[in-house]
Amino acid sequence: MGMPSGDSPQKAQQIVHYLQGHDQTYYRAATWQVRWLDLAWLWGFAIALTAAILLWVRQYRSTRQKKALYPVDSFGGYTTELAGPATFFFLILVVVLVGWAVALIVGHLVWGQLF
Repeated sequence: MGMPSGDSPQKAQQIVHYLQGHDQTYYRAATWQVRWLDLAWLWGFAIALTAAILLWVRQYRSTRQKKALYPVDSFGGYTTELAGPATFFFLILVVVLVGWAVALIVGHLVWGQLF
């Protein structure tokens, strides 16, 4: 069927239906779906990050502090802060998180943001 001419109201209505019909068929119909791999990555990262933070807190709380490099600072008598060296676990955590951030940034620069 070719495009109708618009010499009457009925023909004008046919033109509108013709154009609307073609507007609806430009793209393929896509149904909604769950991307399970993306969800697995999301929850896997959240669980790994939570586990790493909990392990770090446990290790930090159970490790005996070395002799202080600096005197204990006191703020208003209630809050104190002891400057000490960073633990090995914290350094590993920082290296992993920085590596992850660099991989994301380089990946987005090379391949673009794929969603």
